[in-house]
Amino acid sequence: MFGSVKEVCAELFREYGSDEPITVLIWDAGAVRYFTEQWEPDEGEVLAILETMGCTDIEEYQRYGIGQQYIHDTMTQIAKSRGPTRKVEVSADELEIALHLAIEALDHCDLEAMDSDTARKLAAVEVLQAALHS
Repeated sequence: MFGSVKEVCAELFREYGSDEPITVLIWDAGAVRYFTEQWEPDEGEVLAILETMGCTDIEEYQRYGIGQQYIHDTMTQIAKSRGPTRKVEVSADELEIALHLAIEALDHCDLEAMDSDTARKLAAVEVLQAALHS
């Protein structure tokens, strides 16, 4: 699961109720920053990693776990995408509309049911949206 403490708690309560015994393992932004410090990630990249972790299929993380190697692999993919990129100029209003449409298109399914590629795309759009509003 990915979200604010309030959102995650509400989702846990909806999914498991109040009496179901569960274990919750927490990854927060500080832990992600610690394990990715050599890449000097910005806040959007840290958020993208957290969201990717939170959108990982339950069977996958129960079988393989989410640890330092997972974070390094995810950050490596992000760092590779940082390479030389073509720059374009668009108005903030046009970008806002495009991002809104992209989020609507990608946000149609449950985060837990979302495949990793769709989760990565949604995280990338949210990084752009955060940059636009900063």
